[in-house]
Amino acid sequence: MAAKRGIRIRISRQRIEALVEISDEMLEEFIPQNDHQQLLREYLLELRQRLKTLVERNQEIYTLVMAGSEAMAFYQLWNALDISRDKYANLIVDNLLKKMSSLAA
Repeated sequence: MAAKRGIRIRISRQRIEALVEISDEMLEEFIPQNDHQQLLREYLLELRQRLKTLVERNQEIYTLVMAGSEAMAFYQLWNALDISRDKYANLIVDNLLKKMSSLAA
């Protein structure tokens, strides 16, 4: 059996809250065109719920943990969505994707 690879990312409360807002906006706009996009939308729903649960803990710094498949879905999702009009959202997501890439290497 292959070893389970995961990613752990430290992230601030402010960025978690921003990701929740971004996720809400993307869920309103994201209309899946095929089965793969539908799976990404379902992942976005799960991610939003997980982020909301993290915020309820009322901490300054959180650890976002993703299994390998979740990290891949996160990467595919944010590369498929256009968040370029929101510079702060773009900064947060780009930063997370860079951290994920460096951890996965």
